[in-house]
Amino acid sequence: MLFAAGLWLSRGYFQSRLIGTPDALWYHNLLADAVTQFRLGVFPVYVGQTDYSFNGAVYPIRAAPYFQYLAGFLDLVTAHSLSFFGIQHLTVTVSFVSGIFAAYGSLIWVAPGRRWTAFALSFLYVLCPGVAGLFYAQDLYMSGMAIPWVPLAFAALVKSFDDRRLLPRAVLATALAALWWAHSPIALWTTFFATTAQIIRMAIERPNQPDLSRAFGSALIFCALAAYPIISVFVLRTHGESIVPYTMDRELLLRWVRGSFPSSLEPIDAGLPGLSHLQLGYALWTVFILCIAVYRQHIRLWAVGTLLASAIFMTLLVFPVPGITRALWLGFPETVVGMTLYWPMQRFYILIAAAIIVSAQRILGDVDSEGGLSRPMLFVGLLAGILWSVHEDSKLIRKALEQGGTVEASRDLALTENVAVQRHTYGLFPRRPIYFSHGVVDPNMESHLLDSFDGRVIASDYDLAKAAVPRLNFQGRGDNNPGILDLDPPITLQPGKRYLLNFDFAHKNTIGVLQMTGDHFYREYSLPQSGESKAFGSGPENEKSVTVWTSLSTPETIRLRFIPTAENAKPADYMPFAKFELQPIDLVSLPIQVDSLIPFRAAVRSPRAAVLETPRMFVPGYAAFVDGLPVDVRKSAEGLVAFPVPVGKSKVELRFIGPLALRAAFWLSATGWLLLFIWLFIRLKTFCR
Repeated sequence: MLFAAGLWLSRGYFQSRLIGTPDALWYHNLLADAVTQFRLGVFPVYVGQTDYSFNGAVYPIRAAPYFQYLAGFLDLVTAHSLSFFGIQHLTVTVSFVSGIFAAYGSLIWVAPGRRWTAFALSFLYVLCPGVAGLFYAQDLYMSGMAIPWVPLAFAALVKSFDDRRLLPRAVLATALAALWWAHSPIALWTTFFATTAQIIRMAIERPNQPDLSRAFGSALIFCALAAYPIISVFVLRTHGESIVPYTMDRELLLRWVRGSFPSSLEPIDAGLPGLSHLQLGYALWTVFILCIAVYRQHIRLWAVGTLLASAIFMTLLVFPVPGITRALWLGFPETVVGMTLYWPMQRFYILIAAAIIVSAQRILGDVDSEGGLSRPMLFVGLLAGILWSVHEDSKLIRKALEQGGTVEASRDLALTENVAVQRHTYGLFPRRPIYFSHGVVDPNMESHLLDSFDGRVIASDYDLAKAAVPRLNFQGRGDNNPGILDLDPPITLQPGKRYLLNFDFAHKNTIGVLQMTGDHFYREYSLPQSGESKAFGSGPENEKSVTVWTSLSTPETIRLRFIPTAENAKPADYMPFAKFELQPIDLVSLPIQVDSLIPFRAAVRSPRAAVLETPRMFVPGYAAFVDGLPVDVRKSAEGLVAFPVPVGKSKVELRFIGPLALRAAFWLSATGWLLLFIWLFIRLKTFCR
């Protein structure tokens, strides 16, 4: 029944197509990058390197590598038979199914005599809109990876008060370590509550030497298992950069908190924005209130008291309580607020839900039927809560089943000519380079030769475009949809070739969206500029060329259209639209001819001694070689990896090796998890006998 419930809850993801918003597509690209590297034998994966993440992205793998490594494992056990979307959605199924089993097992551990109660409460946990909605309402794949581990951490916290042996503390350390792998903001708050509870426990129990030894042993377990995600946060950044390289607008955070109320107390309306779907739900609210009421009779259940107090504290952070919520958020350190981000409901409802079910199970395990709780009434109440939660979650599942395109259209999104490296991919870097475009760019064309003294660009592959004078006209005609300008003529791309599409825009104040579409081709670029100051666009400083190609074996014909977005602008205002030239790229003529991205290899032809600026964002751990000899790696003014190259022709290679501390931390964690799985396998084998 638990397994069936997990499958039912994840049924919205039983398909290999895009489900969700651009955030879901971003997660798909992250997964595609990591899985592609795994398939090519790259292990461990520290940074992005493929077309899906060519900029050397460290977010989220710097702070939450669980998602990519789980995807790599699932790709391995399914023999590489699933598409990237299929693997992505399988992580959802695994999270829901393992989450409900982890919740049930944790509750049985807390109170073994209450199996049916544990069964019902584990249902309420995964059915909580604030838990199921992590995937369905917000596309929060990293947060969803935490679903199995939060109830286990809170159950171990409670057991540590009841059982003074090492096991509860070791389980707590393991669960917290897994959370740091899965989602560092959720892990941060869980660790804070767990640490606070352990301080309270030691103050109550006055531990002796064996207790301190067990505490030290559990700390060692945590340090070993969580070494990599914690060390990587400190190592995968440039010296002097903050762990969270941005300052949060706390007033904006408070506005989001106020805006989520009162919809967070109302039945789910699938037509409202997804943030309103993240809520506790009536069933768990009822259990929460009952726990607080009953706890007054069992005040010495200190573990339950700490959990309930933690849940109340988090409720104050997601509900706009006058005079309290604002004071709390303004008082937190900047790093804590920065990690939590603007939407605390994304971090806290899963924690509140887990705290409630563990507290309820522990209280029920301490109360007999004469204590005023009728088991039949309790069963009926929990059943009613489950049915209501199923009704609410059905709205989210139905919405997921209705949204998105076809499998074929989603497959086209994974084609390299359609992959846009979004601004999220530059997360945890202080800023994006001036070349960044929030649209598709060709990573093979994104390197530059810089002057060794002043850092200005002296040559790039886009110089080829400057030699071509656009001579053909993109004329405009009205589309059947008002407000859209269709551009003629269409252009045809031959397989195996790359082209520069060069523009000479007729209007320097071209404001709108330029779309390029074909049977398997789709791109969008915002104008006058599609990203930073040197991105593709119509402005005076923008690049006027984009690279277009097809990875298919047949020609692709693409059409362009323009959607004006300026106030009172009409399509007729932009006729004629631009002159253009579709120019085949002669690879031999390029100053930087990229041969591969993993590792980055290129043939360089430099007019003088210069610095090669690559598309990779700089973090410590890169090693560069010119004609087989190592050279010093530096950070360019745009925050990219750069290194010197000589005049004339040379062969270069760039690899990410990683700092020694990062490599040591990974293998320490990997060894610790491997030993843990071996121990669990031996225990399970002994149990089965």
